Amino acid sequence: MTTMQTEWLVIGIINIVISASLIAAVFLAPKYLLFGVYVPQADCDRPEVGRIRSRHYGAIAALWLAGIAVGAVIGAWGGDGFTGGSPETALGAVLVIQIGGLIPIWRSGRRQALRLKQDRNWSVEQPSKIVVDLLFRQRQRLVGNGWFLLDLAIVAACAISAWLHWDVIPDPVPTHFGLNGEADAYSSKGFGAVFTLNIVQLVLIGVLLMVNMTIRQARQQINPARPEASREQQLRFRRANSIFVHALSLFVVVFLGLGQSITLYGWPIKHLNVGYLSLVALPIVAVFGFVWYVTRQGLDESAGGSRIQSDEVWRGGGLFYYNKADPALMVEKRYGVGWTINFAHPLGIAILAGILIVPVAIILILSFLT
Repeated sequence: MTTMQTEWLVIGIINIVISASLIAAVFLAPKYLLFGVYVPQADCDRPEVGRIRSRHYGAIAALWLAGIAVGAVIGAWGGDGFTGGSPETALGAVLVIQIGGLIPIWRSGRRQALRLKQDRNWSVEQPSKIVVDLLFRQRQRLVGNGWFLLDLAIVAACAISAWLHWDVIPDPVPTHFGLNGEADAYSSKGFGAVFTLNIVQLVLIGVLLMVNMTIRQARQQINPARPEASREQQLRFRRANSIFVHALSLFVVVFLGLGQSITLYGWPIKHLNVGYLSLVALPIVAVFGFVWYVTRQGLDESAGGSRIQSDEVWRGGGLFYYNKADPALMVEKRYGVGWTINFAHPLGIAILAGILIVPVAIILILSFLT
């Protein structure tokens, strides 16, 4: 395979991963949500709802194909007319069309959903009573925090290996590779250049460990109409989330360790490039597989709590939860699986600030070290 073919293959993989994840996020929305608007169960199968979905889903599919077509044109006739346009330019054009075009399609679907909500006078029926299991936390069978010591052991092995092989590490150290597998940026051999990925590994382990702890502390939501079944459903849902979080942590740690080995020990990146970058698609595929599993098992069915509360407490089309009357800090997401922050809670903004500041701080520190 030539260098140019390798670049285009990598571009294709990146585009499929990004665009498929965005499109699937729309198609995997729960049946009771229509572009972020709550649909009562009695109206979920109404023809009007189906028409809104099919019309806009068709537009999304057409948008995706249009982006691919533009990328193909740039690749075939861009540049100097003989070698074609650059893969990076083609990918940028494709993503601008596919991602940018989703915004007006989503807004159009939401406007029609809100209009239908007004015509049908949709509203949410709040439960008349709340059921609480005082032994709920003791019944949880989550992945223990001690299992993350395995992740730390892998990081330690990567760091110790780099220390023991210090003399064979090149100087300068390659710190960035192009799509063709060739190094295009270097840094002087030092602590930052050699151990950067180990620092990133530790940060990500800390983040995912906190996610696992959040699952343990998140409030219970038991359906008063069927308390026993709902409780077991919640316990299985949390266990599945906890297992997935730890599996994701292990994958990321191993993936970054492999990247460190390629960088420091001169592994043949040209031959590994496509396969290595293809691994990026694995966690995204795993996320969709996980969503499919919990949906098929019925573990994501709402317990009558935060997921189906009135649209007014869900901002940004159902992405952000803001409810001053709710004392909970973490609530179940309205889209997808897992939990999200109550941004009306006093700690909500602080957590959001931390989420935004920490990655920037890590980048600045690593830039200084290298």
